[in-house]
Amino acid sequence: MAYGTPRTTEDTERYYTDIRGGAKPSADQMARLLERYEAIGGASPLYRITECQAEKLQAVLDERGANTKVYFGMKHSDPSIRTAIAAASRDGITDLVCIALAPHYSIIGIGAYINLVKEANASLGNKINISFIESWHLNGNLIRFWSESIRAAGGGAGDTLVVFSAHSLPESVEDKGPYKKQLLETATAVASEAGAGHWVLAFQSQSDRGGKWYGPKINEAILSERKAGETVVVAPIGFVSDNLELLYDIDIECMKWAHENGIRMARAKAPNDSDEIILALESLSKVV
Repeated sequence: MAYGTPRTTEDTERYYTDIRGGAKPSADQMARLLERYEAIGGASPLYRITECQAEKLQAVLDERGANTKVYFGMKHSDPSIRTAIAAASRDGITDLVCIALAPHYSIIGIGAYINLVKEANASLGNKINISFIESWHLNGNLIRFWSESIRAAGGGAGDTLVVFSAHSLPESVEDKGPYKKQLLETATAVASEAGAGHWVLAFQSQSDRGGKWYGPKINEAILSERKAGETVVVAPIGFVSDNLELLYDIDIECMKWAHENGIRMARAKAPNDSDEIILALESLSKVV
């Protein structure tokens, strides 16, 4: 299960309205969002990456003789999670393992995915036995991927500040949840394996809907933590796949800020459909 993304310009307003809980965006908000998509080439690659992850996972499972079929659904776009559950039911699936492509549990993140699955299954008479992977933030393949990605970006050497980033969430919703704790656990494990001696956890892509959100922001963390002469490597461990928050918020907006402030910065590659992430998903699928 993935967050979703508009696949065409025409679908953008519907998608934006959906992620805002049904509140239609203003003309200015729409213009800003379309400008961001245009800056990364017109559309996010999230759908294509998720489809490829599902295909590669199916191939690995088939090769190993597993009697398992892979489905994928999106929270805010087609194919929807409801559509995926319905397809599994029509195919006679009796046991379904649900994995969100987000390793860290939050009430409004993975919790929302779980609720969507339960609602879809209930609408079909609860015919399927559902198992949920609520978090997989310390999966060995995930830790290995990020440590290698950070080293490849130059973050395993001295004179480097590694900034681990994740999507910010409202403190009012998450102050009793494990989200931040799990992110710190992932960052600690990855930093240890990558040999990153100087690191900090930061947050990004805060919504414009007000209230207090998790911080510090990436640029604030860099300004407070970076030592003179250090290169910065941003590792977005809160994400699995390239999307607007990485390709625009980090690769364009944050990189522009760093350049203007004379800071050398690189971004560690996201897992996407790498062998390590497919092996991580394969290991998670063995819960039943």
